[in-house]
This record gives sequence, structure tokens and C-alpha cells, in this order.
Amino acid sequence: MSKGKQLWPGDEMQAFFRAHIRRETPLDAEAIEKLSAALTKAVNRMLVREMPNEVSEPAAASVAPAPIEIEVQDRHDRAENFNPYLFSALVALAKHGRDGLMLRLKDIKSADNLRAFAEAQHVPVDASLKRIDDIRKAIVAGVERRLADRKAAAS
Repeated sequence: MSKGKQLWPGDEMQAFFRAHIRRETPLDAEAIEKLSAALTKAVNRMLVREMPNEVSEPAAASVAPAPIEIEVQDRHDRAENFNPYLFSALVALAKHGRDGLMLRLKDIKSADNLRAFAEAQHVPVDASLKRIDDIRKAIVAGVERRLADRKAAAS
């Protein structure tokens, strides 16, 4: 099994979405383009196992198109309002200690945003953690390990 291919926003990602939408929905070409553009804009990056073949005909028109675009736009707005690079977790820990970092993390209210923060800051967080406080504690512990590793490498 292949590791997959990482896609970044652009023509290739939009082609990926376009092919899946065309294959799975009865939308017309204009709606497909609009939805694939919205999805491409909403996704930062993704790992795909295999690229779909472009399908020339849309699926049978058995289901009326759903108002998917509104839902996608709402998710995009939430993601757009959160900046995972707002502060450096490593610097916050080094300057303000464990409690200072935890205080900064309390400003991040959703589990999704905490996970995005951890990923952006290169801090591994166990996917099985569900409670927001547990995710915050895992981020602090991970940043402490990174800081300790840096100090050990510098000595």
C-alpha cells in the first residue's frame, strides 16, 4: 500500500475535489466548480491514498443537490479565524513556564483548534484524547519534551 500523496491548495487539489463531486453528485458543471473551489479554499492540506480518475458524466440525478456550500463556508470561517501560529508554544514555556503556557492555551476553546495548534507547533498529541483539558495537558507535556531535547542538544 502506498503512503499516499500530499495535496496543497491549488489546481491538483481542486481537480481531486472536482472528480469526487462529479462522481458522487448530480450537480451541474458550474456548481461542481464552485463547490470544488470552496473546498480547496477551506482545506490547508490533505493526504490522499489515490487520485481519482476524472469521470466524464455526473452521477444519475436521483437526489436534489444539498446546500453543501453553506456548511463548507461555515467551517472555513471558523478555521480562518484561528491562527495556530499566533504564539510560539516553545517560547511561551521558556519565558513563562508551564502555567504561562497553559494560560495561553486556555484561550483556545475548541479541540479542533488545539489539535491544529499542536500540529502547527510540531507537538504530537494522541488522537484518542477527547477532553479539551487533556489535549491542553498533552500539548504542555509535548512542548516540555521539545524544550528539554533542545537544552540537551545544546549542552
